[in-house]
Amino acid sequence: MTEGPRTHHDELVSALVSQVQALALASDRLGTAFAAQHDLHTTDFRALTAIHRAERDGAPLTARQLADHLQISPGAVTYLVDRLTASGHVYRDTDPTDRRRVLLRFGDHGRDVAGAFFGPLGQTHARAMADYSDADLRVCLRFLEDVNRSLVDFNEGLRTAE
Repeated sequence: MTEGPRTHHDELVSALVSQVQALALASDRLGTAFAAQHDLHTTDFRALTAIHRAERDGAPLTARQLADHLQISPGAVTYLVDRLTASGHVYRDTDPTDRRRVLLRFGDHGRDVAGAFFGPLGQTHARAMADYSDADLRVCLRFLEDVNRSLVDFNEGLRTAE
């Protein structure tokens, strides 16, 4: 089967995919820099990101959920959470709806160091997007949601194929 000539649409999709890949690489580099500055492992940074996002979304993670998210063993996540609690980045909290469950929460220290590091990035993002209309931003949001959903779906397909 031979491929036909590339269309303008194909070229745009290719350029967008390239930018998404560059975004992922730049984000990974920022996470590595943050981890290095705060004497953390890169997996610690990934855990902090997951804990922060879950809490922000109103659904704090349990250690088991964090292990599943990071695709690491429960024993490894216990060691990781112990390190993050000892450093003050996170703390364990009793679930108010089920006192037997423990939730992972972003600690004040974690919030402070993340804000100091990523606050200027947020300001840079705001400046970069200042000239976009609300309609433009809605299209960008829909695009990123669709790309993220496709990545999740692809990853799930890999996991079920194992």
